[in-house]
Amino acid sequence: MILNSDFLIKAISKKNNNVIWSNNKFYNNKEFLNKINFWRNKIRSAKIKSGSLIAFESEFNFNSISFFISSIIEKLIVIPLTKNQKDLLDLLPCNYYVNLKTNIIIKKNVKIKNKILRKFQFKKRPGLIIFSSGSSGTPKIILHDLLLIIKKFETPRPGFKTLLMLKFDHLGGINTLLASLIYKDGAAICLSNRNPQTVCKTITKAKAQLLPTTPTFLNILLISKWYLKYKLDSLKLISYGAEKMPEELLKKLKKQFKNIKFKQTYGLSEFGVMRTKTKDDNSLSMKIGGEGFKTKIINNTLYVKSVSNMVGYLNAKQPFDRYGWINTGDKVSVDKKGYITILGRDSEIINIGGEKVFPQEIENVLLKNKNVNEVRILKKRHNLLGEYIVAEVAVNKSKYDKEEISNNLRKFCLKNMTKYKVPSKFIILNKEENFINDRLKKKRIN
Repeated sequence: MILNSDFLIKAISKKNNNVIWSNNKFYNNKEFLNKINFWRNKIRSAKIKSGSLIAFESEFNFNSISFFISSIIEKLIVIPLTKNQKDLLDLLPCNYYVNLKTNIIIKKNVKIKNKILRKFQFKKRPGLIIFSSGSSGTPKIILHDLLLIIKKFETPRPGFKTLLMLKFDHLGGINTLLASLIYKDGAAICLSNRNPQTVCKTITKAKAQLLPTTPTFLNILLISKWYLKYKLDSLKLISYGAEKMPEELLKKLKKQFKNIKFKQTYGLSEFGVMRTKTKDDNSLSMKIGGEGFKTKIINNTLYVKSVSNMVGYLNAKQPFDRYGWINTGDKVSVDKKGYITILGRDSEIINIGGEKVFPQEIENVLLKNKNVNEVRILKKRHNLLGEYIVAEVAVNKSKYDKEEISNNLRKFCLKNMTKYKVPSKFIILNKEENFINDRLKKKRIN
């Protein structure tokens, strides 16, 4: 097992390029190392012991990233929160809270009682605590061993100037940050805002090469047309994940961004981000795995086992079986060459008179309609008739008749899909932003 302090510091010290873009400028490795040392000294002056829980509330920026890395090196258990998330600490009190605007460390007089957490604290290894999105109830508290997450970056790979699209409270965001800081020629590009205009402007100014994001954001980007007003020729790769990419959207993206490569990613908060190999540029089929990951498929459901599995949930039943496998909840199909296609989440399946429907397959058809910007399929329940389908559709017209559009969309669906998949109700909107949650994914619960 690597010593994280040696590995991280050496990786950053070897960089001969700018490391972080924040506050409209680049910071080099010397400035970054100085800021890390500033925070290490503050942590030591406050006599914070290894294994202590330390929380902060911040977006990605030069100061917050420096603090995060210093906390890893000092073997603390870090709880990164984004704006307006401080109430999550009611679920898990911390030993220390850091105000990154004033750089003041506040001590909290709490005793840690959780057995899983206490056992991990005894090991004096750097840890990470994140919270599930909690769309269906109380967020799950997830504890990770940061040494296991960092270890996957030991193998040298090309680095990119990378936009930090996913946030500090998202394991994908942490993964992106570490890759951009550790890999040669990589740089972490912070955003003041994640709207399409700011993203395009930042790509132009910082000459970003990699945009890791979600299909939902990419659709909003297309609709906004801000990419036409900025020079995005530095962008080499767009990676997408966290939700299923509609085939129709990928076609539109490939048509618009002909010189940019698209790559699908896959991961879960419970085990991190896996390496992927796409079947071809136009395909949504991929092979997943890489160092430290194993996969298997049972009844069309994907199971994963990883050396970087989380330590455990701190407030819920553990999802792993006794051999370390986790049911991802993703339904998949697999071809003869081993390439899998994600069909959708098991929890999202709509049961229509015994027939099973994935929301994404209906959304993909509706996105082919020339009047549709974005669509969200929801399942509703009727006391007598069971589940039925509702389509919320954002149209690209400023003036429209809702009844007329609904009737046209229903006819369009009848021509392009089996009758039982046609939504029972259409709700017409003109703002696709209504569908997006804080993690740039499509809301599946309204």
